[in-house]
Amino acid sequence: MSWRRWLAAEVPPNKEPLQQIGSMQPVSIDHDADDELFTGRFVALMRDHAAAGACYVEIRCGGEIATRDGFMSMFRQAEQQVRADYPRLHAEAMAIVIGAGQDPERANAFADSCIRAADEGSAGIDFLYSPYDAEADWAPMYRLAERFADAGLGITAHAGELSTANIAAAANMPGLSSIGHGVHAALDPELLRLLVDRGVTLECALTCNEYFGVLPDLEEHPLLVEAGVAVTLATDNPIQLGTTIEQEYAAAAELGLSMDQLTGITRNAIQAAFTSDERKSAMLDELPGG
Repeated sequence: MSWRRWLAAEVPPNKEPLQQIGSMQPVSIDHDADDELFTGRFVALMRDHAAAGACYVEIRCGGEIATRDGFMSMFRQAEQQVRADYPRLHAEAMAIVIGAGQDPERANAFADSCIRAADEGSAGIDFLYSPYDAEADWAPMYRLAERFADAGLGITAHAGELSTANIAAAANMPGLSSIGHGVHAALDPELLRLLVDRGVTLECALTCNEYFGVLPDLEEHPLLVEAGVAVTLATDNPIQLGTTIEQEYAAAAELGLSMDQLTGITRNAIQAAFTSDERKSAMLDELPGG
């Protein structure tokens, strides 16, 4: 699309494109939208992923969306509508926490809402923070993460996309099991050991990393498979950049990953998924070798 081409051609690489990404909302999921429109937008998102070959998706939602009254009921309704045509698809919803330490009272109120959503079936929390390209104060996020983990919510965080900053802090977050990006851990053997020791899975978004100029060239992308880190593939910003999981697997194959390695990446993704053990078992049974 034209906006995506403009982003790649005109916006300097690194954090500037990331700051632009949130400005593009082709069709917003408005908190105040009526129930039918609200549900229909999730149907469209899930259907797009299912048509591209996905059997499982985790949809990250802003807090004002994920804590809406009746959110999980409408989310499950959307999932069932899509499963009528794509019966292999499963979906889970996650809330995004941004700037957890800016307003403690507001953060705690938001945490209460997320925990109530967990009781209704919300799967996890994705932490974003500021500054993103330099070391941040994670203490407020650790306090929230403890509450979320105690409520049974899965924990992930974005880190290491632009530099090695915050990778160690994210890896040590209470309850955390995965990190979005983390590619710059390849520059530091100690960070690689920490990720392996902590059992952290990295969600690699090849297309997004290329668009944002995270690395000079896609051919130089450190997928970290050989380093012993559990790696998955992710679309990251499918609405804004038109990414699909099919494209991500094709890009990984072009980097030289074998079919066995790609199957291993899928196995990592299932094992790290914020969904029920029953769903994980069913998806693992469909992989070559079971």
